[in-house]
Amino acid sequence: MKKFSGTSGRGRSRVSVGARRWRLLAWRRKPLPVFLFDLDNTLYDADRYCFPWMHIHINSFLMRELDLEPEAADRLRRHYWRRYGTTLAGLMRHHPVDPRAFLEAIHPPVLSADVPENPRLRLWLSRLPGPVYVFTNSSASHAWRVLERLQVADLVEEVFDMESADFQGKPHHHAYRQVLGRLRIPAWRCVFFDDTLANLRTARWLGMQTVHIEKKRRRARSAHQQVHALLGWEHGAASPKTCR
Repeated sequence: MKKFSGTSGRGRSRVSVGARRWRLLAWRRKPLPVFLFDLDNTLYDADRYCFPWMHIHINSFLMRELDLEPEAADRLRRHYWRRYGTTLAGLMRHHPVDPRAFLEAIHPPVLSADVPENPRLRLWLSRLPGPVYVFTNSSASHAWRVLERLQVADLVEEVFDMESADFQGKPHHHAYRQVLGRLRIPAWRCVFFDDTLANLRTARWLGMQTVHIEKKRRRARSAHQQVHALLGWEHGAASPKTCR
């Protein structure tokens, strides 16, 4: 198995510039689907490997920067997440917080240390009939570390993170439009996978084909398709005709 060597710049993979340009020109000439993936609880089980510790890091940041007691910090984290979609959105709205410092503090390298390699995911991604991108509300550096742990980083063209969306993450429309602007393709060519319905609603409203990753098998109408696990989604569902 080919291993990925790391990250460079603002979270871009170390794929040669020439190879990247050739691939981008090739798929832009054809109406291939573009596969856009959420990271946490979509490509891997973040509830098991990251979220419990990330919440601790967020609470610690709130305690330190806002001089809060532990219980108050935890309440504020939950409140901002429910109201604004991310804790950072609430902080930027109500407090003079440096968003880069926040993202760096809550995504230390140790956070992804226990994410296991996933050969089945690698094989599944390698068989997709179009380029693969990640669209996450975390930082690009954290996303690339997780992708490296999964051993799929070399299959991902680029990571779109909070900073690339001017720190307005999903489900805000601005974040999706920034992604589409970077891809330079119409929304109908994107197949977007996420475990959060609010994120899928925005994507569907903009014209993306949407796939809901729902472990508990609860039915929802916010997405075009719903699967219990990512690898249960069939590639044939993403033909250009389906995406229109």
